[in-house]
Amino acid sequence: MADERKSERTRLVNEDTDDSRLESIFQTTSESHPDTDRAGRFSSKLGLIISCVGCAVGTGNLWRFPRILANNSGEKGCLQFLLVWFVFLFLWSMQIIIMEYAIGRFTRRAAPMAFHNLLGVKSTWLGAWISIVNFAVSCYYGVVVGWSMYYTYYCIFHPLPTTFEESSQIWKTFAEESSLPVLLQFIASVASILVVWKGVNSIEPAMKIMIPGLFVLIITAFIWSLTQHNVGTALTYIFTPDWELLGTPRLWIDALSQNAWDTGAASGVFLVYGASMTENMGPVKTGILIPLLNNAVSLMSGTMVFCTVFSTWTNVSPGGDKNDLMKLLKTNGPANTGLTFIWMPILFSTMTGGRVMASLYFLMVVVAGFSTYVTIINSTTQVLVDWGVRRDVASVVMGTLVFLLGVPSAVNITFLAIQDFIWGAALILSGLVYIYLFWRYGSLNFRLNLLNEAGDGSDWNLPKVWEWLVKYVLLAQGLTLLVWWVVSTVRNEKIPWYQLGEGSLMTAFLGWFVAGLFLLGLNLVFVRYRARLSRWWSSLIAKQEDIPACCWGHRQDRGDSDNPMAMTDQANMEPVLD
Repeated sequence: MADERKSERTRLVNEDTDDSRLESIFQTTSESHPDTDRAGRFSSKLGLIISCVGCAVGTGNLWRFPRILANNSGEKGCLQFLLVWFVFLFLWSMQIIIMEYAIGRFTRRAAPMAFHNLLGVKSTWLGAWISIVNFAVSCYYGVVVGWSMYYTYYCIFHPLPTTFEESSQIWKTFAEESSLPVLLQFIASVASILVVWKGVNSIEPAMKIMIPGLFVLIITAFIWSLTQHNVGTALTYIFTPDWELLGTPRLWIDALSQNAWDTGAASGVFLVYGASMTENMGPVKTGILIPLLNNAVSLMSGTMVFCTVFSTWTNVSPGGDKNDLMKLLKTNGPANTGLTFIWMPILFSTMTGGRVMASLYFLMVVVAGFSTYVTIINSTTQVLVDWGVRRDVASVVMGTLVFLLGVPSAVNITFLAIQDFIWGAALILSGLVYIYLFWRYGSLNFRLNLLNEAGDGSDWNLPKVWEWLVKYVLLAQGLTLLVWWVVSTVRNEKIPWYQLGEGSLMTAFLGWFVAGLFLLGLNLVFVRYRARLSRWWSSLIAKQEDIPACCWGHRQDRGDSDNPMAMTDQANMEPVLD
């Protein structure tokens, strides 16, 4: 086994390169760059894990997952969605997150400059695509954090609603008829800017207290939901399949995009977290542990909501029509956006000390959502920092843009639902971008140099079969789902596919096309005028030169002249820009 690993390594490293040289090169790679240092470094593995959990566990689990699960449930049940969603945890999200950690740990960059350094200047726009999708999500994510802030306040100072009608009216009055969502989104954005300004070290200590507290409250609420009336019927429904729905591509698209959304896979946030990793923090172990914890929280959250809906329905309408129950699950505001906020207060109203528990629960939702919101804004801020903008200026600029572009979602929930659909599905495209990097960079080089040979030996080594998994299985399933969805929608949709609206194929295409065209245009301008920019913006070009080559001899035979990693001087092992 040792001989096999050695033979693989010699394919990447020149024979005259000794171990001390390798050690010095990796040490140079691991050294923090000035602007990355300002973002902060994790003090320990525990700090990394808890902060990453705080990033992954948020409104995607507690708000988005229950409503997506409800939207994809059938007359018999929703196990079919859970099975597909669970499979994509292993055959998509985990693998993408491992890649993000590895890329971030090596390049110490956000996605655009990471792609620039690994693939060349002409591929910068692909990394920028990942960041712009993340940015688009952040523009409405703060609105959901604001909703949680309001419900924390409401549960402290008002009696909890006990019926669906009462709770629905509270939701409608706040979210659809008032201007409070804009104010609360502004407060969340300002707070996030302040944290990003100081870096990840400012939030790590708080996460070590708040995230365990969030888990305690979620588990408490989950156990309590299992004591509700008619819980057996609810659990039977959750874990009973409606196999006919497996033939609908929208279920598969929703399952994959939801798993990516609530784990953060392909969003670029873990790539930036990877930039704050030290040598002894393993991408593989972390990339497996965090998604598992995340999906456990999602499943508990969905179970809580469903048990509450079933319990309330049977109390109000004993022996009622099951179609009414399906309506309750799927019609909680536009695109079912109010499902969690309408039903969770009802659950807590049945508990002794329910107002206290509800207040603490929504406070922890605020904390979880806010930590994710900070991470999202931080990852987009790092894009500007990588391009030579001071962190304080970058955080203010990015936070201001996020708030202003998020106002339409705060004012109109239907607009928020449309944005959620467009950019949630776009995470699949972002995953395919990472797979493209994996192909173009070289699967063997990626596995050995950025993972197996890149740490201190404490992380799990990935076998050769992992390369085939990423190169072929992940690529095939991503492309197949997108093609299936497009063909099925064009052929079978009752509403013409070219009409704009929530869930419309044309709406998604239009959003993706505009974003992609904008980024590609910027990339072409950068390639065309790079020499002139180097005179005007010296810090930008300096940042293109401060990453050492990791894969000697990796691209010399490809003639990739736009790749700074490719033109390596064999005499001194230093990368040379074209």
